[in-house]
Amino acid sequence: MDALILAAGYGTRMDTLTKDVPKPLLKIKNKTLISYAIDLIKNMSFDKIYINTHYKHFMVEEFISENYPDIVISYEETILGTGGGIKNIQKDDICILNTDNLWNQSFENELERSIKFFDDNKNFDSVLLINSKNKNFDLEVKNEGLINFPSKFNNTSFQGCHIVRKNSLFPYPKIFNIQNFWKDCSLNDKIYGYETTISNTHVGTKDEYLKYKK
Repeated sequence: MDALILAAGYGTRMDTLTKDVPKPLLKIKNKTLISYAIDLIKNMSFDKIYINTHYKHFMVEEFISENYPDIVISYEETILGTGGGIKNIQKDDICILNTDNLWNQSFENELERSIKFFDDNKNFDSVLLINSKNKNFDLEVKNEGLINFPSKFNNTSFQGCHIVRKNSLFPYPKIFNIQNFWKDCSLNDKIYGYETTISNTHVGTKDEYLKYKK
């Protein structure tokens, strides 16, 4: 299994904070947001770790080459969307992480268990890591653990990490959003919400970021 950290977007929800610096390089506690994601998974048994880039890609690529030289850069000349960015590099099962979270290092154990669940349950094309104790609900999980998307009743929180099975994105176009894939998986009961005990702090908006930057 490979891993991909999403770092290509414009970071528009950060408003003017990303005018001169791409979101992945914004810092909290003197540590870049992208480093929280990398440090979480760098010692796990992934075959390769990828980072996709576009907006101010030279800055991100320079930071990665200086600090994490083993990571593979996937530059997108055109923004491919979250789904297209994954499809562009996917050669195997793949674990995707956002840079919108302050990843708790102990979450590594939860991620390992979710990957084992994914490996053991071949009927699911995707597994989303969720936390239903976090009150910032943005997804719906049914009693049997299946994700209902689009959500009719939000009762859980997406943890910014999901796993996608090899070849499941093949039918989709070059540019698309991963939510289109989630919707199709939901219609066919092929997307599962893996409940975690740890909730990672979300800092994907300007207000959230400034709250924790202090």
